[in-house]
Amino acid sequence: MSFLNTNKVFYHPERFDEWNSSGDTSAPITVKIDLTNVCNHNCPGCIDFDLIENDNNQLKLETIEQLLPNLKKMGVKGINYTGGGEPTTHKKFAEIVKKTHENNLDIGLITNGSRFHKLPMDTILNMFTWVRVSFDSYDEETHKKTHGSMAKFNQMVENIKLLVQIKEKQGCDTTIGLGYITNQYPEMDRNLHKFISLSKKLGVDYAQLRPSFGFLYDYESISVKEWDKIFQKAKGCETDKFSVHIDRKKFEKILANNVQRCYSRCHAQSFKSTTISATGDVYICCSLSGRSEGHIGNIKEQTFYEIWNGETRKEVLEKLDVAKCPHLCVGDNMNEYLEFFKNNQPQHKNFL
Repeated sequence: MSFLNTNKVFYHPERFDEWNSSGDTSAPITVKIDLTNVCNHNCPGCIDFDLIENDNNQLKLETIEQLLPNLKKMGVKGINYTGGGEPTTHKKFAEIVKKTHENNLDIGLITNGSRFHKLPMDTILNMFTWVRVSFDSYDEETHKKTHGSMAKFNQMVENIKLLVQIKEKQGCDTTIGLGYITNQYPEMDRNLHKFISLSKKLGVDYAQLRPSFGFLYDYESISVKEWDKIFQKAKGCETDKFSVHIDRKKFEKILANNVQRCYSRCHAQSFKSTTISATGDVYICCSLSGRSEGHIGNIKEQTFYEIWNGETRKEVLEKLDVAKCPHLCVGDNMNEYLEFFKNNQPQHKNFL
């Protein structure tokens, strides 16, 4: 089963039953944490550009040490360390990973892959459930185009090789993948097979394709027929050890020129996408990080439990107009799935 499947929510029946009966849950399954707003790349299409440009905040280790047990106790299952900035630039990154592991929380990492050679990855790699490197390129020229003038393609390639070597040597279960954001540069999308081929050659477990919804996106330059050929060529590289994950649902909407929402409320927020920023501020969704309309509290002033169950979160969620949210956001597929489930209950459900 692909990690993109929205029906993973059914693997948390108690939490799903809470949502189905009340419209909310006692705790999210996954929480996104921005460890820092510092980044060593200057990507032209960065969706967190304003955060990185305006401050250099980072969460202190002591704050994380207080936060993690609180999250575990209330029922959070997984922590996604990502941006804001580049999480591995945090000076206490390895210690934070170890603390998270000690609290028996699953760990995911979204990173630009630039600093693995400076970290004790041989010690901490097996603590991650998965690591996804935002690769977005297939050579030095395209890497500069997507990750900016500060990016170092060759170092990134060597760092990915390092992870694969550690994984093979230790026999750990950590899933390693490379991500590529499409719909930014048509000439690059037409050469996506080069990204797929390089990913496969480097020995990672998967390559992921997903459409852009940041500052740079182009949904018109490539035709539906051409995209079909691009995807077929990409999927043709799959083996029993290497897979290509494509967010088909979102691409179908783009190709049909139908990216408008068909749901009225952000149901996904009850399960995922809540963000704790590098300033300690908490937002109901990663797409609203840094924006007052998404702000629900600060972990330096309240516990996450208090924030999650507080009146501010309920009020913000109630006022949220999903029609104004970014198209194809991280919760889009799940929102559509859950609203369909809610509105299409079967008759006589106790007769199977």
